[in-house]
This record gives sequence, C-alpha cells and structure tokens, in this order.
Amino acid sequence: MQVIMQRKPYKKSHKLRNILILLSIFIIIAIIFFSLLGHNNRENSKNTSSETSSSATKKHTKRATNVQSSTSDSSSSEVTASESTSVTEVPAADSSSASSTMSVITNDATQTPITDNSTPDTDSSTVSSSSTQEQSSSSSVAQQSSSSSSAVSFGNWSAATYDSVALGSATYDQIRATYGSPTYLTASDKLYATWQSTSGAKVSIIFTPTGSGNNLQLVASNKSQTGLQ
Repeated sequence: MQVIMQRKPYKKSHKLRNILILLSIFIIIAIIFFSLLGHNNRENSKNTSSETSSSATKKHTKRATNVQSSTSDSSSSEVTASESTSVTEVPAADSSSASSTMSVITNDATQTPITDNSTPDTDSSTVSSSSTQEQSSSSSVAQQSSSSSSAVSFGNWSAATYDSVALGSATYDQIRATYGSPTYLTASDKLYATWQSTSGAKVSIIFTPTGSGNNLQLVASNKSQTGLQ
C-alpha cells in the first residue's frame, strides 16, 4: 500500500515569530538612523555656535581697539593737568557768612572768553602762494595745519604762570588781581572759578572758604588746566 507523504501545514506560531523578528530588526534600524541624525544635528549646532562666538569676539576686539585708539588720539591732542591740596574749611557757624560772600563774588564773572595770545604763522603760505601750482597746493595744506594749532597761552595765563599758583596759600583776591576776573564763577560750599580762552583752553581753580569773621578768606585748594603748553 502506497503511503503518500503530505507536508504539514505552516504553523501559525512560526509566522508570528518571523513577524516579531522583522519588526525588531526594523526598530533597531530606526533607532540607529535617528541616533546618527541627532549626532549630525548636534555637530552642526556646535559648529554654528562656535562660528557665532568667534564672530562676536572679533567684533568686540575691533570695537575695543577703536575705542582705545580714539582715547589715545584725544589724550594726545590736548595737555591737561590737575592738582589739589587740603584746606581747613570755615567752622559751621560761619558757613552762612561764607556763602553770602561767595554769592556776591560770582558777579565778578565776565562771561566773555579771553583772547588767545598765540596766532598761526601764515607768512610761509603767503610766499608760497606766488609760486607754482604745486607749491601753492602744498602751501595750502601747511596753512590749514598751522591754523588748526591751539593757543599755548591766553591773557596772563601760560603754563609757567599756572604752575606758580600756590595751592593752600594763594587767595581769590590775589589771583584775580594778577590774572583778571574769571570768565565763569559759580558758588556752593566752595567757589569755582574758570578762566577760558576763545580757542577753548582754560584754567579752573576751586577756592575753599577758610577762617572766620573778618578773617574769612577764599584759598585755592584745587587747580586744573587744559590747553596750556
């Protein structure tokens, strides 16, 4: 009797197992893909951040260099000096009298700048103007450069006379008699006097009230100057 061998039908458990294996492989591949994608995004973000930081640093350095250069140019364009000393102020009981005295003194201010003593030398430009066109052009440049120079003294003020003002002993009346009335005067607890030239050079002196009663005096306690050479 011939026995016919028949193949057993495919079990459902095997089919389910294969589906689970395929699903697991797909999930693993997806995880690897997204991990690589996230890593690339982080690298791009780091590069962008680094470039932004570098650009900001360069801009900050350039700005700081410009400010430093501007400050250096400004400092070299004018001569400024300042000195101060300690002066014993009036007792509290005489402060009202001192305030009244300084208030009256503010009327001494002229409110008019003092004429500069130094003037530009234009003789060389006058001679050059009658020469060739090239010489005339260079003369014009020289004239502009000479005209832009500031005065080194005005009125009775110069670097030497400024240095001679003795802080702690020179009084307002003495200085006014020697150098004339200030251009500007203001008063509070002290008297602030400024002698200013037409070109902007100036001498500023602060006077502190000292003494009492009839011995009240305004003594120079601080001085500064700009433009005197």
